[in-house]
Amino acid sequence: MPAWFGPLRRDHRSQQWAQRAKDERTRQCVETLSLLQRYIDRELDPSELEEFERHLDKCRACEAETRLYLDIKSSLADRRKCFDEAASSRLRRFAMDLRYRD
Repeated sequence: MPAWFGPLRRDHRSQQWAQRAKDERTRQCVETLSLLQRYIDRELDPSELEEFERHLDKCRACEAETRLYLDIKSSLADRRKCFDEAASSRLRRFAMDLRYRD
């Protein structure tokens, strides 16, 4: 190994520090995402909301996950507006016919 490469290698202490930092970020992400459903449903109290949004400002992975779930919720809400009552009625009759065949 070239002599100039030596200073670029991490020593044991810096590796421990990096692992602790990664573990802390992971812990924060787990805690934040445990609040995701309540965030989507707008049920967080003001202090939880502030902490949640502060984490999203720092963590792109959690921000992307939150955005994905918000998009899913929005998409489902849009589909609810296009509910086809006739199709639902046909499906219900079909299920009842299957039930009474036996």
